[in-house]
Amino acid sequence: MIMHYNIDRTVRKLINNIISDVIAPPMSSIQFNLQRLNALSPGLENTEAWENWCQRNHAWPEGAPAPRTDAIPAMMKRRMSPISKLAVQVATELSRAEHIDFVVFSSRHGELQRTATLLRDIQMGEPASPTAFSQSVHNTAAGLFTIATKTPVPATSLAAGEDTFHCALTEATIYLSEHPEHRVLVIDFDAPTPEPYDAFEQQAFQPYALGLLLTKGDDIRIDRHPMNGINGGDTQEKDLPQGLAFYSQWLDQRTLFEIESTRHSWRWHIKQAEK
Repeated sequence: MIMHYNIDRTVRKLINNIISDVIAPPMSSIQFNLQRLNALSPGLENTEAWENWCQRNHAWPEGAPAPRTDAIPAMMKRRMSPISKLAVQVATELSRAEHIDFVVFSSRHGELQRTATLLRDIQMGEPASPTAFSQSVHNTAAGLFTIATKTPVPATSLAAGEDTFHCALTEATIYLSEHPEHRVLVIDFDAPTPEPYDAFEQQAFQPYALGLLLTKGDDIRIDRHPMNGINGGDTQEKDLPQGLAFYSQWLDQRTLFEIESTRHSWRWHIKQAEK
């Protein structure tokens, strides 16, 4: 019995070491330079409007019309969802006169609104729209961007729950570590969940798209720490998607701040924040 206990204890220690050192190390970091950024949401179409949004404690404009989508061909816009229009518009604006080598589209919910509509149609016995079905996948915006801009650029789409934005930055940084001379475009976008999934939505926000053009460098460092019962807690920005939480801090020109999720704490160190 004593031998069995010792073996069990050794195995438990080994498993804990693997979890701590490999699966979820105490701290890891990523670094990059931010060349340009842009954000778009109904009623928030320029930096001044976003600054007012920050000053008003993130109060969203009421009854604002859909933002501009002039960068998207008219024939394409007819079939695109509102959230894909935001993502493609921002991506197209940031990629103008820029050589982009890789694009990362990140969205926690993606085309969930379109998917929910398709499911309701099927439930009511109506045929599913082929166009809606073809554009209900998570990489819809990425594909439409390459088509709209006629840019044969590698692109990926990802979702990682609360940490989607920071995982997209991690993906971009890993790419830059292998291709230090390249430029990566990160497009983070999302919209509130539709019925009946809205009962599970914990954050209050409007549809948005945030774009960042990244290059290799160390102007910005983000340290990731696992959350636990000791250092866990609420932060001012936790009620916002992480992309918007970052943009709010950026507009305030803060160089040190922290964005938390249930599982991780992302600590930002910026050498100089410029709007």
